[in-house]
Amino acid sequence: MSTHNGLPLGPLTYGCTAWRESSQRAANAYENGRKLWTKTDLRDIEEQLGDSINRQVFVVRSIDGLDIPIMNPCYGETKSIWKPYVKFKEYWRLVKEQPDGPTETYLCSYLVDWKNRTSRDFRAVIDDPRAIFAEVQLRWRQSSSCALLRRQLGALLGTKKVTKLICFGLGDMCRQPPEWYMRQTASTPGSVTENVRASTLQHSIAMTMAEFCRNKDGAGDVQLLAQDPDYTPTTEEILRDSGFSIVGRFGAGGFAEIDDETLVFSAFVEAPLKQIIADIARPALIISTGPDTFNNSEKAWADAESPRTREMWQSYCRQEYPVSPEDGDMMGKMRNLYIYNRT
Repeated sequence: MSTHNGLPLGPLTYGCTAWRESSQRAANAYENGRKLWTKTDLRDIEEQLGDSINRQVFVVRSIDGLDIPIMNPCYGETKSIWKPYVKFKEYWRLVKEQPDGPTETYLCSYLVDWKNRTSRDFRAVIDDPRAIFAEVQLRWRQSSSCALLRRQLGALLGTKKVTKLICFGLGDMCRQPPEWYMRQTASTPGSVTENVRASTLQHSIAMTMAEFCRNKDGAGDVQLLAQDPDYTPTTEEILRDSGFSIVGRFGAGGFAEIDDETLVFSAFVEAPLKQIIADIARPALIISTGPDTFNNSEKAWADAESPRTREMWQSYCRQEYPVSPEDGDMMGKMRNLYIYNRT
């Protein structure tokens, strides 16, 4: 037996860290089928944050079933400059990348965080956003890409029933870009509207898809829902007037609305959308980004793939989102999207 200063030397424990223990527990639970998210938990945390002014403590649930209380620093504050939101910790952040929070949160797939919104609220709204939305809608409806999408939806949906279309992270349509962006892009007062045109286009596409689903085989009413915690009140008003219902203002509630009769549309969401879907539903159609997982630094993307999404995709057929060559300027960012059709 080894000794030190004449005393028996026990085994060193420097490798037995809380992070190694929790990451292994998370990997084991995941391998055994434990869900990282449930609709009940997503609805619950959305409701808690909606009642932030009256709650001293928020409660999140870890993947091993424990309730984790979190103090609310904005309790009782009627004009809080800090907005709470749901911060997701997807699979890779549970098993690969050590969190920077307290050890008690290592097994939490979602947490509460806060964003300071003073500079965001200080930025002005662009001039006449309704006119810009109407202009983009008209251009979109008259485009070849719109006709291509309609034909593709007809071919893919077939006899599938769609009762709701849910949009995630399509972006605000009204707020001026931050000053750093205007300096970096040499924006002029007349060009600031270009910053919101991608968002207005994506919402226009969503309206077309909802219209198609409503008219398909006389399906009748199809709900059109949108979640983006960054929406301004002006954008929410415009969207409601255009037939949208706003959900998930704190970033979680909209996910709980997904079911097997849903068409999901997400351009570039800052949340693990695909992993959440893999846990809670098998939508009829998903329009989202490609099957990428890690960036050049081997860090997981916000909407990264996982072993469970890889398994889910076995029930889907993937094809590129249709973009006509003549619409390249308008549809540039849409070239990076795919349509996943449940088979």
